[in-house]
Amino acid sequence: MPKNSNEKLWRFPGHEKWIPVRVNSRSKMFMIRDLMVVLQKFGLVEKFKEGPFGQYLDLKQPLIVYGHLIHNLLKREIIHPNGQRPDEMWFGLGKSKARFGQEEFCLCSGLKMGQLPEGFANNNEVEEDSMLRKKFKGKRPTAEVLYATLKRMSSEGSEDVYKMLNIYMVSQFFGMDDGRTTAISGWFFSLVENEDEFKKFPWGSYIFSFTLFFLKDVLNKRLPKLRGKE
Repeated sequence: MPKNSNEKLWRFPGHEKWIPVRVNSRSKMFMIRDLMVVLQKFGLVEKFKEGPFGQYLDLKQPLIVYGHLIHNLLKREIIHPNGQRPDEMWFGLGKSKARFGQEEFCLCSGLKMGQLPEGFANNNEVEEDSMLRKKFKGKRPTAEVLYATLKRMSSEGSEDVYKMLNIYMVSQFFGMDDGRTTAISGWFFSLVENEDEFKKFPWGSYIFSFTLFFLKDVLNKRLPKLRGKE
């Protein structure tokens, strides 16, 4: 706890003494490497780099997620003494205060930020010649089915492959959709049919809003247990 700090600001007083939960030290992800294999097969590397997620192809592989680091950061959450917006979180690190908000997320992710279109997630309509109808007979696939379909496709379907890779990226790399055992959200398939609209969509704002929700939700749900009250 920072010296001379006001203990009432700490959301989890005594955080150094508890956290009786198991946290993996790190997790390795090879997803970008796997995507590169498909992109190279279909000659889509440069096209994908020009899209909303192109910068992620340059990430060093494998990606390593350190659970302990995130865990220890979250349990140091504070309530900012001067007030704070609902779309941000603050953490006490030594004598300093660190913020996680839209600006920080934008700097780290490089994703487009902006106002989310009203009702965007309710648009599940696709045309007869859409990728969803051609490759999946109009039935939304799981991420596993989508990726298996990708690996089976020939070089003649590069346009549909590009759409499928973008959906797989949103759904699995950013974790915006369970998708592994349940069907991927329908509005992804609708939006991806319009390449310009897909590029212009504020993916950063969408992904940030879910990230912040999940962080706060897991803390709210586990707080009683973490404090030994369950």
